[in-house]
Amino acid sequence: MKSMIYYPGFEMKNKEWLKFALLYFEELRPIIPYMNVKKSEYLSETAITIMENTNLIKPYRPLFEEGVCASVIACEEFDRYLQHPERYSIFFSESNKSDILSKWRNPNFQTCNLYEGKYSDEFFRYCIDNDLAHRFSGGIRISKDLAFIYMSFLADLISKNNECDMFTEISRYNILLQKNDLQLTQSQNLHFRIVKSHMEFNVPLKIHDIPIDKIIELRGDRNFDECRRSYMREVKKYLHKRELDPRASFDECLRIKKDLARIIEILLGSVASIYLSVSSMLSLGEGQSSPYEVIAASYMDICSIKDIANIPKYIADLKNKKQAQRYFGKIKDISQLKHYNGR
Repeated sequence: MKSMIYYPGFEMKNKEWLKFALLYFEELRPIIPYMNVKKSEYLSETAITIMENTNLIKPYRPLFEEGVCASVIACEEFDRYLQHPERYSIFFSESNKSDILSKWRNPNFQTCNLYEGKYSDEFFRYCIDNDLAHRFSGGIRISKDLAFIYMSFLADLISKNNECDMFTEISRYNILLQKNDLQLTQSQNLHFRIVKSHMEFNVPLKIHDIPIDKIIELRGDRNFDECRRSYMREVKKYLHKRELDPRASFDECLRIKKDLARIIEILLGSVASIYLSVSSMLSLGEGQSSPYEVIAASYMDICSIKDIANIPKYIADLKNKKQAQRYFGKIKDISQLKHYNGR
């Protein structure tokens, strides 16, 4: 899996999703502009620890052009909300349709920080002039709804510019994302569901019960990283196989017995084929075999050689599956340690 642009905030607030990300994701790129303040002023201690001890989080610094484009798109979207709030209230789970604008314009609900460097001056003036936000030292404070919408547009632009996916663990705006065609692809959603369900089924202790410091420690282990990538490759191969056979089982794909049997079968078959070919040549010389029998034996020999040429690939596949199995072995090891002083 490639790097993923993370939004709307600087870090995941959902601890279960954060643990899953540490165990599985290749790289998350939260959109964090340049700021002349310490990390501790805008990141939690957990996020800083993850950045310092693992390779999961790599901040993305938005370009000026990306902020300008996202600002124009967001202003056009907000205009539609202001003109016809009753049409859009369903996207925000509001029971009282007439209250949606008053909520957004209420400073008490403007609790999300949008920092300078993420948007244009025009967007800043638009939000202030329409009472959708108020100033603070680092930028503007805006409602959670509008902050999410803006960041979804910005994340979309960045992901397209960098040819990567965008990701959020927040699900309450799924209908809105669908309207704006900003959802994860069906294959990507299937990818996550398969991994999460496989992890929940195979790990003895539920993921939210495993202390995050133990997962951070595991993620920082180089051998674990290699096993994690092997597991990711196996998931990708399974999804391809599933397209050809919807009944394919992921657990079955991870088993190594068939691959090992295939290698042995090729080796035994090649020995038999070569023996048959040599015997046929000798028989031809003695007048005991027809030329057709010799040609058939030679053909079998050629097929055997082709199979032998594929053995390195079969062995590589076998090693990858063993590494993928070790991936879960390592997770099980930390999940089976159930006593962490109540943490």
